[in-house]
Amino acid sequence: MHKDEILLDKNQVLAALSDLPDKVSSEELIERILFIKLIESRLLETAEVPNDQVMQLLRDVKQQKVAEVNRNA
Repeated sequence: MHKDEILLDKNQVLAALSDLPDKVSSEELIERILFIKLIESRLLETAEVPNDQVMQLLRDVKQQKVAEVNRNA
């Protein structure tokens, strides 16, 4: 196992696989598992961003939008 490998919760995987039809190809199974892994990795990425950094980004976006509205007014 690699240091940065994302571990999936067995119950999450089983729940996601239970949504599949009774007969499914191995490619579909792999695709579903990789999709779950992608979601988990994105969740980890967002968890690593400090709250104050997110808040500053939101303030910056708000200022940009206000400036656009004012220019178009």
